[in-house]
Parts: sequence; structure tokens; C-alpha cells
Amino acid sequence: METPIKSLGAAVVALAAPALFTLPAAADTASVARVETLLGSDTELTLLIGSGYGDDHRGGGYRRGLNQYSQTDWEVPELSRDAVKACRQAVRYEARQLGYRNVEIDDDLYVRQIGPRGFFVTLGDVEFEGRRRGVETRVSCEIRRGSVISVEGIPYPYKGKDYGRGW
Repeated sequence: METPIKSLGAAVVALAAPALFTLPAAADTASVARVETLLGSDTELTLLIGSGYGDDHRGGGYRRGLNQYSQTDWEVPELSRDAVKACRQAVRYEARQLGYRNVEIDDDLYVRQIGPRGFFVTLGDVEFEGRRRGVETRVSCEIRRGSVISVEGIPYPYKGKDYGRGW
């Protein structure tokens, strides 16, 4: 029964073995001359056994087509878009809960991946409009597995003094 060769090193040795055993076995001068004319006088056999593709120029943690979190290049933009969408929804929800009437979020944003499904999103220009005035600030969110863990940077709305009128 034949078993398949599972490693590159074993395949190289299996292919090079006949040449390595044939040349010393044909030690008499006539056989060496025949082999030399067939192969050529300037032919050499080089065996390069390595551990994998691109180990010398990519760094230790790189695997072909995957980032450090084992995701392909087309998965990361999709996950980051979902993270930005979840962050915008959470900011709008929190602002409504605090009493702001309108929230305008510009496209000035920064997304940083912090895990396989974790992102840190910073929204650069967010304008919160209340009853009396608008506040422009930077808001950041932490997203894990598609859920917003924390929202930081939303200002508390300005509320004037009551002066005891009871309204």
C-alpha cells in the first residue's frame, strides 16, 4: 500500500534519491562519462528545504492571505463597516436618551481593529443639537462581537437654573 507524501522535505528527498544513489553506484569512469554527457558538465543538483512560503520577508505572524486575527482581506472592511454602523446607532440612541434633539455625524472617522471581532471607532466630528445650543465633539465607541460595549465623549446637555419656579 502506498502512502501519500505529506511534507515538502520528504517530497524533495524522494525526487532527489535516485540521482544521489545512481552517481556513486556508477563509480567506474565509463559510467560517469555517460552520466556527465547526459546531464551536462556544468549541471548541479541543489536541494532547498524550507518551512514555508515567504518566511523571510513577511514577518513571523503572517500567513498567506490572512491577517493576525485569521481574517481575509475582504472580511475586515465588512466587519469594520458593521462596527461603524453600530457605533453611529449607539451614539444617536444615547444622545436621544440625554435629551438632544438632533445628532449630525460627519464622515471623519477612524477605525482600529482590536480583536477578531472587536473594533475601536472614533467619530471625529459629531454635533449634538439641543434646545438652546449645539455642541461639537469627538465620540469613541468600543465594539465587541457586533455589540457596542462603551460610548465615550457624549457631553451632558446644558440645563439652566430652575430658580424655584416649579415648571
